[in-house]
Formats: sequence, structure tokens, C-alpha cells
Amino acid sequence: MRILYVINGFDPGGAEHGLLTLIQAGFFRGHELKVLGFCYGRGNLAERISEAVGAQNLIIAKDDQDLSLMGVLQGAGALRRLLRKWRPTTVVLSLKQANVVGRFLLRMYPSVHCISFEHISRYRARRAEAVYAWLLRVLSGRVDEIWSDCQETLDATRRFFTPRERLENVVPLFRVTPDGVEKVIYKLSDRIEVSAAGRLVGRKNFDVIIEAVRELNASGCPAHLTIYGDGPDLEKLRALVSACALEDQVSLPGYNPKWAEEAAQSDIFVNASDTEGFCIVVAEAMAAGLPVIATDVGGIREYGQQNTNMVKFECGNVQELREAIHMLSADELLRERLGRKAKLGMEARFSDASIANVGIRILGLRS
Repeated sequence: MRILYVINGFDPGGAEHGLLTLIQAGFFRGHELKVLGFCYGRGNLAERISEAVGAQNLIIAKDDQDLSLMGVLQGAGALRRLLRKWRPTTVVLSLKQANVVGRFLLRMYPSVHCISFEHISRYRARRAEAVYAWLLRVLSGRVDEIWSDCQETLDATRRFFTPRERLENVVPLFRVTPDGVEKVIYKLSDRIEVSAAGRLVGRKNFDVIIEAVRELNASGCPAHLTIYGDGPDLEKLRALVSACALEDQVSLPGYNPKWAEEAAQSDIFVNASDTEGFCIVVAEAMAAGLPVIATDVGGIREYGQQNTNMVKFECGNVQELREAIHMLSADELLRERLGRKAKLGMEARFSDASIANVGIRILGLRS
């Protein structure tokens, strides 16, 4: 089967990095795969995907970091050429702009199997959020199948599709490798080290974590927070840290593709998002053996069990988060139990073999 995977670009986010995860785990094994990106994106993810699929199988419409209107138009042109010349049997559309363009063009190619890959339960955009939701619903009649990164996303995004018979599949975007990082020391130093990671956007609520750390220090419990990531809210978060005089308690080192290796040296990982898909950063932290405190959203509801492999708190509740951090800081045995249980669960559930088998089950039906 000839599969064309269309995506906005190659920023180091969950949806984008998830494509590399699927390729490396053998999800597309036995099929011809080409990847079209509307823009290059940040970091070296595009280079890594090129190495994985072969340079001749990666097409980038516009060599820019950010997706622009021109990039979308050039992406549409590249997609149309691939549909005419390469004639894929299946097209996978990932992220909003790729879905809008792809669904529109695929109306002229009714024999091509169209898959919409959903990564989050709500379409968000700094501008024209309602327009995107409307467009995607109007064009959803062209979608033959829905993939999602977790069951929660699949259930939530059905409202963005007009009723028709479709296949539905959950496709995991996370893999645990045998040579992955592992936390081995759970003893605290002179202060509790808290880590967080993700794209620096409002829905991640990093300000809630910063406030909890501020309150911990103010109450006499020394704590330090490191937030790994980049995004539009970077300057806003820096300003917040400065306004609260927390330069010694909060670090913003930016994006690091190997952030989990550094975070494994911390004591606790926190995720405060109000909306998530699968939430790869929490899965990565758990796979490293970090004790995790997280909101009960997205895929976390499926792989996170309260007081078994993580501690959960109510979204936006600074007091509850502060108390959870304080509780874990006082109990080394609990931190180790949560961390080790989390690591074992991730290894069992998200091995390369399990992901490859999902690919065989889903793609084998149309091979």
C-alpha cells in the first residue's frame, strides 16, 4: 500500500514527534511511505524523519520554521502533485491546516482512503478557532477513517465530524526503548527538584506550577522548578518569574530533545494541562521512572492510576498541587514506588512490538 502522511511541519511537539515514533517502531512496515510537511519547523526532527524514511520520501513544501499562509498554499500544491503523480492509496492528515487542505483536495480523488489523525480533544488556534472547527466539520464528510492518539481524544473529537460510516482506531504515539533513561536514586538533596515539559502555551498552565513552587518556598519548603520547552508563552513566563523574583527557583532552559535524561535527575515531574491528547511528556517521565503529579485529562486518564503510578490533582488548583508536591517530598518510599510502577507499566504497554502489531492490525486490513 502507498501511504502519504501529510502534516503541518516538524516542530518538536507530540503530534510531529509521534510520526517519527511510528516509523521507528515499525508501524508502517511493509508499506510504501512518503511524508509531506507544509513547512520545515524547528529543531532537527525533519532531518531525523528524512533519515528514517529516506530523503526521497520526505517532501517539504516551504523551508520555513513557522507555518505561513504561503506555506499552506505551497503545501496544497505539493499535495495535489503527489496525488496526481504518485497516486497514494491512503492519505493520513495530521493537524488542522493539513486536514483542511487535504480533505478539500481529496474530494477530487474519491478512491483514495482518507484518514484524519486527531491529537487533541479541542481544536485550538490563537486566531479563527471557531472557523477551523466549522471548516473541519464541513469537510469531514470526506474522511473515511479517524485515528487518535488515545480513546479520550477519539471520543471527544467525534463531534467535529458529520455522521457517516467510518473506521476508528487508536494509534499510540509513544514508544519505550530498551536503552531509555532510568531514574535510580530517589533520595532528596537539600531542596526538591521539580520538572515540567511541553510546548509553552496557555493550556499547559505552567503558571500554576510556578505559583505552587513559589508558595512552597514561601512556606519554608525549598523547591526548584525546571520547565523544558519552547513556544509563544516563553516571554510571558519569563516575565512572571521575574515579577515574582523567582530567578533562583525557576529555570526555563528551552527545548531539549533529550529533556527526559536531565529531568530524570529531578525528584518529581508535574503536568498541569487543562487539555491533552495522549500527553507524551507525561508518558516519557513515567517511562524514566519519575514520580508524576498530573491533571486527569486526555490519555493520562487511561494510563495513569491515582496513587498507583502517579498522583492526580484538580486542574488549576494551586493548593492541591502544592500539597501533592509537599507530600511526595516527605515520602521517599512513595516516590520510588510510584516511579518504578510507572516505568514497568509503560514498558509493558508501549514497546516497539506492541506498536508494530497495531500497525499490522490496522493497515493490514487494506494491504
